[in-house]
Amino acid sequence: MSQPGPGQGGSATPTAMPPARTPRRTRATAALGIVLALLLTAVGVLAVRDALLYAGLLDGRPLLHELAKAVQGLRPQAWTVVVGALLGLLGLALLVKALIRSGPKVATVTAATGVFLRPRDVSRLVETAAEGVDGVLGVRASATARRVAVTIRSNGDEGVAERVHEVVTERLEPLATRPTVRVTTERRKR
Repeated sequence: MSQPGPGQGGSATPTAMPPARTPRRTRATAALGIVLALLLTAVGVLAVRDALLYAGLLDGRPLLHELAKAVQGLRPQAWTVVVGALLGLLGLALLVKALIRSGPKVATVTAATGVFLRPRDVSRLVETAAEGVDGVLGVRASATARRVAVTIRSNGDEGVAERVHEVVTERLEPLATRPTVRVTTERRKR
C-alpha cells in the first residue's frame, strides 16, 4: 500500500493556484505618475534644503524664496490665461484617464490558473499554425483581443485560405473569448 508523498496529503487531486487577475494596461499612466513623483520629490528636496538654510544648519541662498520673489511681480496676461486653461484641461484629461479602467489587452486562455497571451503572442501562435498548412509559402499575422488577421502567400492551390482558417480557428480554441479570424491570400507571382 502506497503512502501519499510529501505535499500530496490525503486528497486525490492537488489544490490549484488561485486564478490570476486579468492584466491591465498601465504603462502610460505609470510613466506619467513616475515623472510627476520625481518633480514633486525635487520640489520637496528644495523645500527641505531651504528649511535647513533658514534654520542656520546650511550656508547658501534659498532657491524657492528667490523663485517666489521673481514670480511675485507678474500680472495676468492673455497668454497666462490660455496656458492656465490648457494645463487645467490637461490635468482633467489625465485624471479621467487614471480613473477609467482600461480593458484587458490580452487574450485569456481557458485554464484553472490565470494564463494570458499578449496580442503579439497570439500572432506568433497563429503564424506557426498557418505555416504548417500545405500550400502556404509565407504568413503574416496581426492580432488584437477581438480580431486576428492572417495574410498568406500561397502556391495557388484552391482551398488554402479555408484550410488556414480552419487550422487557425482550431489553434485558438483554448482562448476563453475567441477572436474573429480573417484570412487574406496573396498569390505567388510567377
